[in-house]
Amino acid sequence: MPSAREGAHRTPSLRGLSYRFAVRTDDERLGHLVDAVLAGLRDTGDTAPVEHWYSLTSSDRAGTVDVRRDDEEIARRQRPGDAVGWVVWDVNRSAAEASGDHLLFHAGALEAGGTGVLVPGASGSGKSTLVAGLVRAGLGYLTDELAAYDMAHGMLVPYPKPITVKPGSFAALADMDPARPGGTGSGGAWTGEEWQVTVGEGTGRLIGRPCEPGFVVVPRYDPGAETALTRLSDTEAFFALAVNAVNLLPHGSTATEALGRLAAGCRCYALAMSDLDEACRLVAGLVAEAGAAAPGGGARGH
Repeated sequence: MPSAREGAHRTPSLRGLSYRFAVRTDDERLGHLVDAVLAGLRDTGDTAPVEHWYSLTSSDRAGTVDVRRDDEEIARRQRPGDAVGWVVWDVNRSAAEASGDHLLFHAGALEAGGTGVLVPGASGSGKSTLVAGLVRAGLGYLTDELAAYDMAHGMLVPYPKPITVKPGSFAALADMDPARPGGTGSGGAWTGEEWQVTVGEGTGRLIGRPCEPGFVVVPRYDPGAETALTRLSDTEAFFALAVNAVNLLPHGSTATEALGRLAAGCRCYALAMSDLDEACRLVAGLVAEAGAAAPGGGARGH
């Protein structure tokens, strides 16, 4: 069987913020899955050689895959769907390390009518689930995990990696199951322990445009709570953003000032969330109401 270096399938150039890469595999079917999952990161405007290659190679055990980045082993003997998940994980890590020009947040981000919604939160807060639900409701997708803020221009920048859905959210997002008819997976090993939900053209999940942030929504999943929004003060919003900033210290006072502008310029809310549909209704309604009230139909900060 040919190695991935001589592989049967190679993706086009891909970009996660400032991180440029491509993927090759010795399995044509797996290659098409990778193409679909990473379609939102396709780098159509750059013809320079890619900087890093991921290799997905069939391992000695039937049906499993080894994963490498350049000459570094990332994972061994993974099911095909989980091997793709490892690539997504490493791309996310590498994008964070490579994108020093942006202020990065452990956050989701969306775009609605030219206005950005930033959703900061730790793992388990429900942020990716909320982002997925809002994308399903029609908001433009920027990212579900690593939000990039261009401090020089005051804009949220798209990083449309696949939406990662964990098992606890499968029931609430069943229509996004890659194994469903028309999905990118076919169940079992090809889906993986987590879903990597495709975005972009042909998926019904639109990629948003670079946009000025207008809202900060800080989710907290609590199965026993009433789903409700509560207004945050500028100070509360500042600390919610700061605790979820990935690279605050390297940017020093520039980042601190940017955080202050974000907190003061956005409408900021805490979201207690037990029901995803109700949470999405509240957030989408908030954005729509602000957009209708603003001159020219765009949302305004306070």
